[in-house]
Amino acid sequence: MPVPRYYQAKTRLLDLLDDLPGHTPFPPERALSDLLRVSRSTIRKALDELVLEGRLLRGTGRQGTTVAPPGQPHRIALHALTADQLPRERTTTSTRNDVTTVESVLVHLDDPIGVRQTHLHALPGFATRYDPGTPLREFLATAYRLRQSEPRCTTALATPRVASLLNVRPATPLLAVSWLGHDTTGATRELSRVVLRSDRAHLTLPQVRGDQIV
Repeated sequence: MPVPRYYQAKTRLLDLLDDLPGHTPFPPERALSDLLRVSRSTIRKALDELVLEGRLLRGTGRQGTTVAPPGQPHRIALHALTADQLPRERTTTSTRNDVTTVESVLVHLDDPIGVRQTHLHALPGFATRYDPGTPLREFLATAYRLRQSEPRCTTALATPRVASLLNVRPATPLLAVSWLGHDTTGATRELSRVVLRSDRAHLTLPQVRGDQIV
């Protein structure tokens, strides 16, 4: 099977990265396209993967792309993420029609690493009963007996709003974790999703030993 063109370009870009210190401006797409003699769309796809892997940083506005500095991204346990046990700030709650949205920015060492958005359908009294200082997962399980589905991990592109909250460019690739919450009748009442900057946060999954998850 032939190696995709973007992957060939990515391999050559990695060779360039190895010789550059952190925070060094990386050449723009046009220059890289001319250097490697491939299309800009091929270069863009290779750069997207390098951003997703945390090797490059995309700035906002005219800041351009830079080499990511060496360092250890924040390691986050999947359970801690879905249980809303991470430090957060700028929590907002809004209601439109019958849907309430709760949004928080997740932080580590004062740096934004992700955005959590939860959409709740037809939960009476939520706005007056919920205390933002309480983990949302715990509150939903206790107050409304919502059962959480298995989380699903995918990738997503930063919307303009999420990009502004995370200090990245719109359409930057992000790691996404989503799940549903069902009431005692099986009806879906919750849709939650967390998007993470993969250059600042890595997910750790539970280990299986024998028949037990630890």
